[in-house]
Amino acid sequence: MKRILSFLLAAALAVSMTACSSGDGASAGNSAADGGASAGETAGSEPVPIRVALFTDGNDMSATQKAVFDSFTEEYPNIKPQFEYITSDSYGSNWNGYLMKIQTMIAGNDAPDVIALGLEGVAMMAMNDMALPLNDFIDSHQEELAPILDAQNEDLMKIFEIDGNIYSIPYEANCVVTHINKDIFEQANIELPDYDWTWDEFVEICEQIKNSGLDVYPFACTSNFFCYQALMYCNGASPLNEDWTASTISSPESIKVGQFFQDAIFKNGYAPEPSETITDTELMIQERVAMTWTGRWVSDDYNSSEFYDKVYVTTLPNGGGGNTSCAGDAGFVVLKGTEHPEEAMTVATWCAGETYARTFMSTGSLPANFEAGAEICAADKTIDNWEVMYEIYENGDWKRSCDPPEYTELADIYSDMLSVIYSNQATAEEALSDADKQINEVFADSDYRDTDEELAFIDSIYKR
Repeated sequence: MKRILSFLLAAALAVSMTACSSGDGASAGNSAADGGASAGETAGSEPVPIRVALFTDGNDMSATQKAVFDSFTEEYPNIKPQFEYITSDSYGSNWNGYLMKIQTMIAGNDAPDVIALGLEGVAMMAMNDMALPLNDFIDSHQEELAPILDAQNEDLMKIFEIDGNIYSIPYEANCVVTHINKDIFEQANIELPDYDWTWDEFVEICEQIKNSGLDVYPFACTSNFFCYQALMYCNGASPLNEDWTASTISSPESIKVGQFFQDAIFKNGYAPEPSETITDTELMIQERVAMTWTGRWVSDDYNSSEFYDKVYVTTLPNGGGGNTSCAGDAGFVVLKGTEHPEEAMTVATWCAGETYARTFMSTGSLPANFEAGAEICAADKTIDNWEVMYEIYENGDWKRSCDPPEYTELADIYSDMLSVIYSNQATAEEALSDADKQINEVFADSDYRDTDEELAFIDSIYKR
C-alpha cells in the first residue's frame, strides 16, 4: 500500500507550517503557557472564532447539543466556538473519509481549529505532524483541568500520549459488551451471566434458547469488525501480531471463532444470516434475537425506539482469552495550522469535561469522564448493569482495536472476509487464509514501514 494521500499530506503540512506563522502571529510557542496572551485576548473587541469539526451532518443532533457552546461562552466570553458538520459520504461512511476531508481542508488552507477524532485518527494526525501537543497548556491550566484529568482512565489517556506529547484528552470511551434481552432470558428460564462467564456457558445458553420454544434466535452476528475483534480477543485470537507488523488472522484460534459463527448461521440455527437491510441492533429491538455484541452507543437507537429497561449488559464470554473486550476512545485535537492555539486548546480540553459529556452522552457513547459518566449511565433507562462497562476498563479487561497506519485498507479486507464467512461462500479457514495473505501484502507494500525510524515511531503511536 502506497500512501494514497502522500501529495495531499505534503501540501497539508506546508500549509500547516505557513498558517502557524501567519495571521496574528499566534503559535504553540507563544501561547499563554509560555507567557503569551491568555485565552480570548485579542487586539480588538470581537471574540476569537474557533471552528470545531464533528463527524456528522448535524441532522441527528438536538437543539441542546448544537447549543452546547452557550455554556462555554459563559465561562470564556472572549472565545466563540462553532460547530462544523463534516460527513464522509464522498469517501465512504467511515472515520477515514472524514479524515480525508479534513486533510483536503488543510491543503486548501481552510481547516477547522479543533476536530473530533477516534483513536486511529488522533494517531494519524500526530504521525503526519498535523496536531499540536497539549502539554504546556495542561501544565499551565492545572486548576481548571484537574477535575477532567482526575476522572480519566490512565490507560485511555496513554493512547493519546505519543513520545511524551499529549495530543488529546478523551471525551468518549467505548468497549464492546454482550447485550442481553432480559425478557427473553426470563421466558427461557435462563439466569443472567456473571462478569466471569465462559464460552461453554454461552454455548449452553444458546442451546437453551434454541430449545425453549421461543420464536427467537440466540444471537445476531456482528458485521462491525470493531465488535468482531472483541469476540476474537476473548477467544485468544487477534487479527494482527503484538507489534502490528503481520497478520495472525488465520491462526487456529481465529479460525475457530470464524467457523463458530458460520456454523451458528448454517448449521446450528443460533443466528440469522446477516442482511444489509437490517442491523443486529434492529434485530435486538424487534426482539428477534436474545443477544448482540456492541457498545453503549446503541442506546441512542434503544431510546429512539422506546426500547426501555429490556437490555442487560455483561462482559464477553471467556473462550481462552479472558473476558477481554475490544475498546477505543475519541478526543478533540487541535490542528497545527490554527492561528489561535491557546483558544483552540481551551475549547478542546473543555469538551473533555462534564458539561459536554452530559449534553452529548446522556445516551449514546460511554463518557470517558468516569465520574460524570457514572451519573449519566445511571440516569439512562435503556441499559441495566451499565457498571460493567467501566469495570472492564478498571480491571484492564480490554485491548484497543488493531488499527495500524494501514487500517483503511485492512478495514476493506475485514469487511470482505466477514461477508464471505456469513454468506457461506467459503469455509472460515479459507476466508481467513485469504484475508491473511491480503493483510501481509498490504504491510509488504506499505509506505509507512520503510525505515527503522518509521517503525519505531509507529510503535510509539499505535500502542495497546
